[in-house]
Amino acid sequence: MRFLNNSVSSRLRKVSSALSRGDAIFEMTVLTLTATTILIVLVQGTLLFTRASVVKNLAHLGSTYAAANPGIDVPTIKNYVLQNAPGIVGANGGSSLNITVNPNITPRRLGSSVTVTVAYSYPQAKSFGASAFGLNFPSTLTSSDTGATQ
Repeated sequence: MRFLNNSVSSRLRKVSSALSRGDAIFEMTVLTLTATTILIVLVQGTLLFTRASVVKNLAHLGSTYAAANPGIDVPTIKNYVLQNAPGIVGANGGSSLNITVNPNITPRRLGSSVTVTVAYSYPQAKSFGASAFGLNFPSTLTSSDTGATQ
């Protein structure tokens, strides 16, 4: 009888061990999926923040250039901003950038203000499955900066 009892308890231990391995696999799968989702959202947010920072810097650069050179025409200001657009923001000749200068007259009067607005169409806003997670990232990043002509 004792021999039979040991056999039953050893079988129970084997079954229990197999079940705990199954639990561990399930827990690891859930943990991996959760961590991957968080990582994807963080990467998307980082890309968005980086590009927003670049757009803000380009608007500031353009307004500073336009304010320091009141005789420069609007296409030259736009070209200057496009030439200084780094990486993917300036890719394809700046086709994703829309640059406006206000006032768009040349020459601008000394002491007047000039505003440069840079808008970047963010094509990756829907990538990384953002819509699958129910997140709405902006598809256009816009920044304006104003400088006074000297």
